[in-house]
Amino acid sequence: MQWKEFSFDFVFKEIKRGKRLIKDNQFQGKTPYVSSSALNNGVDNFINNSENIRKFSNCISLANSGSVGSAFFYSYEFVASDHVAQLIQPKFSKYVYLFLLPIIARLSEKYSFNREINDKRINREKLLLPIDSKGNPDYAFMESYMRVIEKNI
Repeated sequence: MQWKEFSFDFVFKEIKRGKRLIKDNQFQGKTPYVSSSALNNGVDNFINNSENIRKFSNCISLANSGSVGSAFFYSYEFVASDHVAQLIQPKFSKYVYLFLLPIIARLSEKYSFNREINDKRINREKLLLPIDSKGNPDYAFMESYMRVIEKNI
């Protein structure tokens, strides 16, 4: 299996941050509020806000401050803070996203609380991915690999 580097903006169709929502403006509810914490899969609270928020689902959330580099996959709808970037590619199954998580989380080795992952830096970062015979990311391999892991667990 050969591997090759690809930029984040090549792999993901959209890289988008959430919106700032301070604790005082959060209304208790059932929708997960994801922040830059490494605890509880990044879920900091459960809210019921409907204005001035950004909702996401079926994507990876990457902490760009706080617990920098913490990455989690969410199949369900959540509200994101401005301290996390959502990595979105509608073509990906949950298995491809799960394959990418540990690769993305390696950014935590390079960044810290004092050196955050800003929008400019994330677009310069590279992901080392398995490739197919045409030199493109081998998403079919990633999916089948994770299906085998899931089955074995």
